[in-house]
Amino acid sequence: MLTSGGITHIMHKHKLRLFVAGIILITIAVTVYVTLLYRQGAESNYTPPPQPAVSPREKAGSDLQNLARAVEAYFIKNMAYPQHLELLIPEFIERVDSDPLSGKPYLYNLDTTKGTGRYRISVPDAKLYNAKEFYLEDGNLVQNQL
Repeated sequence: MLTSGGITHIMHKHKLRLFVAGIILITIAVTVYVTLLYRQGAESNYTPPPQPAVSPREKAGSDLQNLARAVEAYFIKNMAYPQHLELLIPEFIERVDSDPLSGKPYLYNLDTTKGTGRYRISVPDAKLYNAKEFYLEDGNLVQNQL
């Protein structure tokens, strides 16, 4: 015969089993949900965020700075500046981009007359940017407006 203490003990065991079963069900549900989210986020479903629009002036300035970094890296390795930008390919840059407005290649001038190399990389036609001058010389970007 069961006493009231025995019935209480059986009820506590039953409640504990229900609690554990609930925890297990919740764990399974969360695991299934996370798995579904993971599969939906697979690479085949990934859409990269749109790139912000960059003005031609910003693109040209960025191109000039990238070219200047490549020229400086070339100098560090070779202890001389390159005679033309194509020498930077493929070790320092993948390609020499063209000016976004004119479609022409950027201009590169190297002056070694003073014993130390000085270089200038410029857009082919600064007037397209409403500028008198638009170049990068020895690492400094210069944009003089008309």
